[in-house]
Order: sequence, then C-alpha cells, then structure tokens
Amino acid sequence: MKKIHSILLAFITIILLAPHASAQTAFTAEAEAARVDDIKFFVENFYYGDIPENLHAMTTIDEIMGALDEYSRYMSADEYMDYVAAVGADDVALHNLTEPAVTSAMLYGDIGYIKINTFSNNMDKAVTKHYSNLKKQGADKLIIDLRYNGGGYVESAEELLGHFEGVKTAYEMKTREGTTTVKPVQSKIKFPKQTYVLVNRYSASASEIVAASLQDQNAGIIVGERTKGKGTIQSFFEFEDGSALKLTIGEFTGPKKSKIHKKGIAPTIDCEHDQELSIIHARLLKDSLAQKKYKQVDDLQGVAADKTFHIHFTQKMNLNEANTSNKVELIKVGGVAVPISLKPNGTDMLDIKPLKQMQKGGSYFLVIHPGFANDTGRTTKHGIFTPITVK
Repeated sequence: MKKIHSILLAFITIILLAPHASAQTAFTAEAEAARVDDIKFFVENFYYGDIPENLHAMTTIDEIMGALDEYSRYMSADEYMDYVAAVGADDVALHNLTEPAVTSAMLYGDIGYIKINTFSNNMDKAVTKHYSNLKKQGADKLIIDLRYNGGGYVESAEELLGHFEGVKTAYEMKTREGTTTVKPVQSKIKFPKQTYVLVNRYSASASEIVAASLQDQNAGIIVGERTKGKGTIQSFFEFEDGSALKLTIGEFTGPKKSKIHKKGIAPTIDCEHDQELSIIHARLLKDSLAQKKYKQVDDLQGVAADKTFHIHFTQKMNLNEANTSNKVELIKVGGVAVPISLKPNGTDMLDIKPLKQMQKGGSYFLVIHPGFANDTGRTTKHGIFTPITVK
C-alpha cells in the first residue's frame, strides 16, 4: 500500500497506491475503518497545515475532511475519474469543456494576443504554434491572457515561463520536507521583453505561479486585478476502488518568496474587472500613435452605437474616394479596425459611418492618417486620433 507512483498534474501530484478499479464498491464497516486509517496516515505524513489535535479519535471520512483546509477532499471513483479526464485533457478548459485551451488573435497595431484558458498537458506546443503564427502576421508586441484561468499542469507553467527573457527561477515550493527551488523549462523561442500578462480575481494556482515569477524577476508586466490567492499544492492519493484523497501537501511562492496563498498577486497595472484587455490595448495604441507624432483631438464619451462622425477641415479638400479610402480607420479597442463608409459632405467635411453598429459599452479609436490633399495638392503632414466610448 505504501508504494508511490507520481504523476504531476497542474499544481498537483497524483500518487497511485493501486491500479484503477472500474467503479467504487460499497463500504463495509471494516472497509470504512481501513479507509479512515489510510487517510489518517496520509494526513499525518504529508498534510501541509495544522494537523487536527483529535485526528486519532475521528471515525469517519467526513469528520477528517471537515477538519482540513478547503482544498482537501475525498473523491468517489466517478468524481475522481471525471476530474482527471478534465484536467488531463489537452484541448479543454476546466471551466468550459467546449472551449480550446489556447486561442489567439492579431490586434490592431501589430499586437499578438494569446488566451490561455487552462494549463493543459500540451499547452506549450499550442502556445508556441500560436505565437509563431502571430509573428508571421507581423506581431512585434504580445499580450497573454490568464484571466479566469484556474490552473492546470504545473509543468506547463514552467514551460510558459521559459519563453520569458530574464526568468531564472519558476517558483519556490515548500513542503514538510523543506523548500525546493523549481527552474523554468527554457525555450529558444522568446517572447518580447515587454510582454503583458492579464490576470483577474479568478486567475489561480498555475496562473499565479506565472504572475509571481514574472513580477519577482521583472520579466513581464502584470495587468488586471489581484489574483485569487490559491497558493497551495494538492496531491491525489488513489485507493484500490478508484476513489482518491485530494490532500494539500505544500505551498508555492514567487522566486523572491512573494507570498501567494490567501493574498494573491497585485498587478503592476490595476484595471477594473473585465476592462483589462481594453485598457492595455488602448495604452499600447496611444503609445504607438504618439511615437508617430499623432495628436489626440477630443475624447468622445457616451456616443450612440450608430453614430456618424464628421471630420471638418479648415480649407477646401480633394475628398474623392481614391484620396480618402485608406486614410481613416475606426479601431475597436481590444480588436481590429472595423468596416466604415466614407462620404464627402461638401468640400471641407467627410462623413464617417460604421457599416455595423458599434458595440454598446465598447471603446474605439478614430484615427485620421496624414496625406489628405487640399484642392491645390498640398497634403496634411500629421495624423490625429480621437478615443470614443459607446453608451
């Protein structure tokens, strides 16, 4: 019974004591007592926390579980099999089994965006593939989204950290046997030095390993909300009937021993809930436009979703389609340029209308590029932009 075989899951180690049975068998009083004794043994030898003073007097599984931390629990064979199937799947997220573990998109401004829903078994291969495709499309900046990511394989977190310049240590792991320093799995494929990582109150476990490691080593910029604060490590001790004990056996911290458990990671850039992507994309757009010497004009708040915008020039302009079609863009913050129609309104005004209604509550940038020609052939030299918020 004491033979141990380990399988690392996300933030978890699974320890097998016997082969799987097809289903859980009903407990006899004798079997129940034996199971209680086994659980007491594991609590006494592996539990990372305060061991209940009256542990030896406890006679039921529920009584023992009620005296341990919130992350320790006993799972039936069916519950355990469902859990392992979900966490072990390569292409599913724990919170949504129909959603891919990794997705990506190109945002306006040559910004790559990679969303990681869970740290699945082959997550790093998927991330590498997505990042390579983004680079082929011209991405020179990167946003990685770990919002709502509750964890997964700890090895995948170590692999993700290996893509960041300057990460020498992944995390510190403390158990009853002492502290272990865990290194990242280094990769030849490196992310941009100023990579932004989005987190929120639901980012936990392996997500927090990544956030703490990057923050402690100044290797990435953490954007969003304080993370959940789930900094403990659980192991599964499996029994001969297929049931299992999920038991807290340690705690992880950042490389500089920054505490995660019950505290979480405070972001470098604070954002309101679910505004993280919009805020950082808007900041990157403003920085990019400022470098090109574009000037901000106005800040339109609470505009209608079907708003028609008007550009008024101070002189007569040549506003035919050939001169205007590529000089105006309406950019969805957190996305790409949206289709618009351009229509001259006299010789000194241009009407701009989105071909589809803008998203209610969404943010946009109206960008006017240089190169507009007046009726004598002279062209505008500087671009302008206007931030827009839709009511």
